[in-house]
Amino acid sequence: MTSDPVDNTKPGIVLVTGAWHTPVHFEVLKDALQAQGYETYVPRLPTLGNTGLTWKEDALAIQKAVETRMDEGKEFVIAAHSYGGIPGCGATKGFTVQDRAVAGKKGGFRSILFIAAFAIPEPGLDLLTAFGGTFPAWMSYELPYSGNASSFVHPSAHYAFYHDVPKEDADRYFKLLERQSQDAYETPVDCVPSNCGIPHTFLVCEDDQAMPLPFQEMLIAKIPTFKIERCSTGHSPFITQPQRVIEVLSLM
Repeated sequence: MTSDPVDNTKPGIVLVTGAWHTPVHFEVLKDALQAQGYETYVPRLPTLGNTGLTWKEDALAIQKAVETRMDEGKEFVIAAHSYGGIPGCGATKGFTVQDRAVAGKKGGFRSILFIAAFAIPEPGLDLLTAFGGTFPAWMSYELPYSGNASSFVHPSAHYAFYHDVPKEDADRYFKLLERQSQDAYETPVDCVPSNCGIPHTFLVCEDDQAMPLPFQEMLIAKIPTFKIERCSTGHSPFITQPQRVIEVLSLM
């Protein structure tokens, strides 16, 4: 839940974690948002610690985390990091402010922020396809994939994720990573930025070692409807530059 005081003139914020990350990884950003009056939620994604689950279960968990507040009239902005862009975008299906109004309901998702996140250019593709058919070298996975497997990371992911995070914090956050269902990355999507029906912004992380700048630029070049914002951080601006993330969210 959230802490007081909440500014009800502001939208609620749903933070969607990237692969292997838990709600604890977003503690710095969540605390900063709440301190500025934002009602903030960080749902735990069901694909963590499980096999056989896909981004669809994650998207459902995002919807369930805030549906009651939507029914009370609250509007929300999604802030999705890395893999979180896939279930974050998927969660908007039928849950936008416009979708819910048509159904005679209040509230809904009004915009979505991709924080160095997977923005799939068209329906029918999956995360692995977006990566060019090859997972990064710092990732541990089953290949060829036969189903019901989980993925994790090699020690080199410590640098890829947290190279600009103070070492003590980086060490703690790396130890908190959890295995995740590999099915999440190899299940085609149906909801993408171009058809999600709400404004979408991409926050480019210019010093990202996990999702390098050229890869981010390639993703956003395929989606001309993106509004583009930038920060100077690595892959984890929710830790290193939370105020910059909040600044971007305040425009949404």
